[in-house]
Amino acid sequence: MAVDTTKEYEASAEEDRDAARAEGAGGPSLKSLAARGAAWTMGAYAAGYMLRLAGTYTLTRLLPQSAFGLAGLIAALMSGLQLFSDIGVGPSVVQNKRGNEPAFLNTAWTLSVGRGAALWVIASLLAWPFAVWNEQPQLAWLVPVAGLTSVVNGFASMKVFTQNRQLRLGRLSAMELGTQLVMLGVTVAWATMVQASVWALVAGWLAGSVLKMTLSHAALPGVGNRLWWDREAARSIVRFGRWIFLSTVLTFLVGQSDKLIFAKMIPMDVLGVYSVAAGLALMPATVLGSLAAQVVFPVYSRLHREGRTLGSVFAQVRRPVLLAGGWMLGGMIAGGPTIVAILLPASYAPAGWIVQVLAAGSWFSVLETTNGTALLATGKANLVAMGSAGKLVGMVVLIPAGYALGGFEGAVVGYASSEIARYAVSAVCVARQGIAGWRQDGALSFVLLGASLVGWVGAGVGGTDRAWVWAHAGIVFAGVSAVWAVVGWRELGAARRWVSKRWAARRG
Repeated sequence: MAVDTTKEYEASAEEDRDAARAEGAGGPSLKSLAARGAAWTMGAYAAGYMLRLAGTYTLTRLLPQSAFGLAGLIAALMSGLQLFSDIGVGPSVVQNKRGNEPAFLNTAWTLSVGRGAALWVIASLLAWPFAVWNEQPQLAWLVPVAGLTSVVNGFASMKVFTQNRQLRLGRLSAMELGTQLVMLGVTVAWATMVQASVWALVAGWLAGSVLKMTLSHAALPGVGNRLWWDREAARSIVRFGRWIFLSTVLTFLVGQSDKLIFAKMIPMDVLGVYSVAAGLALMPATVLGSLAAQVVFPVYSRLHREGRTLGSVFAQVRRPVLLAGGWMLGGMIAGGPTIVAILLPASYAPAGWIVQVLAAGSWFSVLETTNGTALLATGKANLVAMGSAGKLVGMVVLIPAGYALGGFEGAVVGYASSEIARYAVSAVCVARQGIAGWRQDGALSFVLLGASLVGWVGAGVGGTDRAWVWAHAGIVFAGVSAVWAVVGWRELGAARRWVSKRWAARRG
């Protein structure tokens, strides 16, 4: 098809060049845009983090443990289907030089719509075999209904990615937070007014998907999408996305297969405890992964499009992400049982050690994520796939070995340890691209170890009854925060000066 050349579309195609001219004329610099984007993203995710904790506290008291086990299985299947069909539409829009052109964006949206519909058909066909395999008849109905989220998500506007490309993250952050709030509200309402079962979680997923898709069209600036086909644009997306496809297939195998494997080892209620614990432990890595995708990746991509090397800025850009990750994960490692005791009913007490083990593994996931964004921004998606392959090999070796040595507990340790293999491969890959970060990684890993030990010792002070839980939480928070504050003092000062400058500008 020929490219639409209306004035509206021509204006849209000029957005990146306008941004570059604005920067050259004294407009917002890339550093300023990145700082503003990071502030919006971290603020929204901090609020979202608290919201998820509140949701965990509430829902574990409203729903049976088996509901979380079933939800974990559904999420694993749907994530697998999403990843097995991922052709990198979003990253292509952010990374590609044509990512601001109407023909490219509309072709990307057309691919997204078709993919969403195909996913729902596949999920529906797999529902009954999946239910039989897991010996859970409910899944035959749950999976097709939950699969409707893929149809809805497929219609989301490409404006989400163009805003991300330009580091305009204020509305995206507000949209994400609002979606989470509605999801939790619908889930709680269903659990209290309709039925306290896994259907409450599914209803929340659907409500969140519909709201997010609607807002992506109505609340974001830019030109709307239409069905369109540009052969060269499609070829470019598929060519870039073929390695993303392989990487995401491997990501599913290494990121979601734990629940599918453990479902054959343990009862459904125990799987529910594991799923809740995993959700808590992986929150920091999820938040920081989103920060890397929404801020770090666009920054690296823009530098690469401008022909600039990443080696000189790599350590500087990723350092705040690693500091934030170390601080959050240090608290999880030191105070996992304390966090569980505060948030969850007494029947979830075994989740405490699971949180600690998975949080330790998540540190290497955070390190790998910052490596992977640099590789992806330079078009090296094949090297990102190699990192996921490294973790898969680690899982194949370590999970059976752990299970043989220590049963389910050993298998969890083996799964967490497999993150080291993925990180090791990614560290070698970025080093070969002239983007070395292993010295920074080693130094901050020792800081994490020290901060975790300080917090862990503090968590052992005093008694073990419930009256001491909040005291332990305060001690862990203070100890871990003190260690990371010393290391991140420079960043804290820079953040304080930036906030003061922005506040003065608003008042002036």
